[in-house]
Amino acid sequence: MKYFFSCSFLIALLIQTGPLSAQSYFGIEPDIKYGLPNNVGVYSDETGLISSCLSLYDKGKPITLGGQYYFGVAFEIKSLNPPIITLIDSRIFNESELKTSSGEAPYCSGTFESSTMIYQDTIQVGSIPHYIAFKLVDDINYDFELTDSSTITEKADIAFVLRGYNGTTRYNFPASFRADAKRALKGLSELSFGKISSYRIFDGGIDPNGSDYYQSLEDIKTIDAALSGWTGEPWEQYKERDAASGEILINPTDEEISVLQSLRQWLVDNKKGVREGWQESELGAVHYSSWVSGKVLGYGGTAAASFLNGLRFPEGLKESNFKTTGFILSSTDKYSTSGAMAGCKTLGITQSDGQPFPGTGYGGPQIYPTSKEKQLATDDYEVTCFYVDYSDTVPDTSTAESLAASNGDTTVHEAIHAFGQRGHDNDENGDDFPYSIMGPTGGKVDQYPIWNRVFIHGWLPESTITDDPTLVADTYGATDPNAKYLLRLGPQNDFDCISYVLITLFDVNGENPATVADDTDIRKCHRYQELYNGSWVQYKAPYTEGGSTWRTPGVAFEPLNDLADTKAPEVILTNGNAVEIEQDELEQRIKVRFDEKINLGKGYVVINDADGTQLISMQTNRLSEVSLGDCKGKPNTSLCLEISGYLLKINTGFMLNSGQDYSLVFSDGAITDRAGNSVVPRSYEFNSD
Repeated sequence: MKYFFSCSFLIALLIQTGPLSAQSYFGIEPDIKYGLPNNVGVYSDETGLISSCLSLYDKGKPITLGGQYYFGVAFEIKSLNPPIITLIDSRIFNESELKTSSGEAPYCSGTFESSTMIYQDTIQVGSIPHYIAFKLVDDINYDFELTDSSTITEKADIAFVLRGYNGTTRYNFPASFRADAKRALKGLSELSFGKISSYRIFDGGIDPNGSDYYQSLEDIKTIDAALSGWTGEPWEQYKERDAASGEILINPTDEEISVLQSLRQWLVDNKKGVREGWQESELGAVHYSSWVSGKVLGYGGTAAASFLNGLRFPEGLKESNFKTTGFILSSTDKYSTSGAMAGCKTLGITQSDGQPFPGTGYGGPQIYPTSKEKQLATDDYEVTCFYVDYSDTVPDTSTAESLAASNGDTTVHEAIHAFGQRGHDNDENGDDFPYSIMGPTGGKVDQYPIWNRVFIHGWLPESTITDDPTLVADTYGATDPNAKYLLRLGPQNDFDCISYVLITLFDVNGENPATVADDTDIRKCHRYQELYNGSWVQYKAPYTEGGSTWRTPGVAFEPLNDLADTKAPEVILTNGNAVEIEQDELEQRIKVRFDEKINLGKGYVVINDADGTQLISMQTNRLSEVSLGDCKGKPNTSLCLEISGYLLKINTGFMLNSGQDYSLVFSDGAITDRAGNSVVPRSYEFNSD
């Protein structure tokens, strides 16, 4: 007979029970080399049927039908164009409690999400497994139309491991992370020109513990270090640095020892961090703020340090099949442990059999561009892992899109760390210039210096570098790996830098050779420029020789300044006027043309009336999206300033008074050419007629 399962909005699935095929349980054991669960769906050439198991979900939460979670199902292929399958059979999955060949209970690989009507599964065709997704398009005949499919390969660029905590997760099954995985890989594929494009998803289980418990472990670790006199790493360096100033607890009194011992026991008993209640206790009220917080706990870590400690790779996940592994943490708590990258061993993660990964901690590759193969050849390979917490910390204000975008950007950032860039791209002057997804304050996901892509990752060839600015292609939306994207400025722009080239040193007896980076070797390094969405960006880069570089954290951004070009851009008069005015019903736009292409610099663009009263002041900062200004209440200068080649257009946001005189003023450096030369002259009188 038929049972109808109702969700909040619509009928989700029709399950038919009754005598079906004599198959022991629906599915097949896949080849172990794919690292898949012990049972997946299978397509049979003989019967033309797809047999599998599926479990039911509603808005990501598992649900039952008739008290059952898992159902064996069979589909027949109804159409190849478009691809449509029809549900023809179903029953309780593995009701006879049979085992796989290895004596395990068979895994249920398929899912049906009632809120979206999507069936997702892993189906083996011949000897090859495939990911598939079908949408229920006919709930009378149970027809499902294909919406997504991909071949599952043994190797991929990234392995994602889903790990819930505090007993909850946002991803109850691997396929539920596919949309987020695709988003991150899209960003990485575009940045790498297709060199990073594939992924696999593994189930890492759900940790019953959460941030409170892990913070208690970190606090205990710090208290133990204080009671032992700050011995070992990293404690000894803190002691050496701060002992003289009295900022760290040294030689604690009997009372201080007693307080710390009491606090330690409180942490053990309560399984939560000090900040979760101890400071309100009788002892905490007296001692927490006065010395425990600053002189002891301030030297400890956050809960993040313990989330992955002791975790094993999932069964079937072999690090050799992937360039890096990313752990996707999540819970339904309003907490996030953010993201980071390190050697898997440093994070406390082990292989699936519990054995440690090789190495003692990741110090970075010796030679760039880097890759797993090159690191293995130079004997400096370390298995890298990164983690990103996908939990929603502000569910009342965030949207699904804003959360997905933020998590995707963080995943791209941490993955790039894992692929080789150990540091960040910074501004030379310490300014807030968020160009580059690897900047400390974060740029857009499609902003990443071309130099890094050439010399850190090897995603682009050196032939992408040119000395001719007229040949430089824009990186915005770029897809051609053979184009010229990076302008190397002339030798008059070079600067002194430490090369860090590798040298071999011996001990006093001339034995025990060791390869180290030479931090005394001074060479000449280059400055570079690249184009992003019509704007030039300049930076200083580390030393390179023969296509290689050493010990590179990234590039250092700076204002445009090419010493080979000293000619300032000049205004081209139109009918004797420097300023043209465009008008519509709501506002007027001021246009100024120059004799060469211009760029936003760093300064101010001001419009005054005839009395010198300031009407508009816009601050420029090299890129339109990070420039600020007051444009009739519009906070983003991109709404007020538009640069297109030789033309500067200013959106006034209001109507100028007919017949009135005004002045347009550029501060030094506000508008420049590619070489950083400010426009001249810098003040222009004009009339609104």
